Amino acid sequence: MKKTRERMVSDNMWGSSAVFCMAAFVAFVVVRSEAAVRVGWILYGCGWVAPVCMAVWCAARRKSPGVGGVFAFGLLVVFGLLTWLAHG
Repeated sequence: MKKTRERMVSDNMWGSSAVFCMAAFVAFVVVRSEAAVRVGWILYGCGWVAPVCMAVWCAARRKSPGVGGVFAFGLLVVFGLLTWLAHG
């Protein structure tokens, strides 16, 4: 079954939070400098942009965000909480 263009964009937008969390993790754990920690928090904040935009898009179209929304927001909340405990 072939996905529509809208579905492909939606999947990638929901999944983009994982890329930002991974980049922030690298900044926090691998680089470990004071500047890298600031960059890590900026990357983490940028990770919220696409899921929030998708949540607004789903609300405007009266659609359920589905598993992608749960994954994106769950990942961001858990990653943010754990990182804040370690680097806050």
